[in-house]
Amino acid sequence: MKTYCAIIGDMNKSRSLPHRGKAQRRLGHAVTKINGEFSDAVASPFLITLGDEFQGLLTSPAESYHLIRRFQDLMHPIPFAFGVGVGTLSTPLKKDAALGMDGEVFHHARQALENAKRAKRPVWYSFDAEEVRLVNALVALMERQWLRLTPRQKQIVQLLHNHPAKDVARKLHISPQAVSKAGWSAAAKELDEAAGSLRAFLTRLT
Repeated sequence: MKTYCAIIGDMNKSRSLPHRGKAQRRLGHAVTKINGEFSDAVASPFLITLGDEFQGLLTSPAESYHLIRRFQDLMHPIPFAFGVGVGTLSTPLKKDAALGMDGEVFHHARQALENAKRAKRPVWYSFDAEEVRLVNALVALMERQWLRLTPRQKQIVQLLHNHPAKDVARKLHISPQAVSKAGWSAAAKELDEAAGSLRAFLTRLT
């Protein structure tokens, strides 16, 4: 049976936000943008399932952390908790929207979201393999490392994930040397290496 990756995201303490309606509109725009930017990895498009919660299904978990990181940037500074599940479907795949499906992949994602909230972590993974503990420990360290970067470094690191340095420099109207200096601090380099190792493992997982 084919293995998929489900992601469920939930806005933290949304009822206490001063402008909740505006935050929900931003959530709608962010979900639309994610579906467009990660269309090659999406098996069933992300959609808002409840007022402050959304979910989607990926063909594999390879791009799951990068997608979550991008979503966090789009919604900053509003905090979210994310549950990522890897497993199979017990119902047919619905390619129009990630709704009305069931299976271990969604059970894992829901459990992961509950674990994230309980542990007060932004991201939690759940799948049937012993390495899941190592993955969650690595992700926790990556999240802490991300907080050490400046806004410019975060922007450059994200862009460098899919684009060469010269294209990033052109997009940001800065020199390639500035891209190298801003993007590859010790923290940024360590984060990039960790993200690469995580992606390689998640690719093999399926």
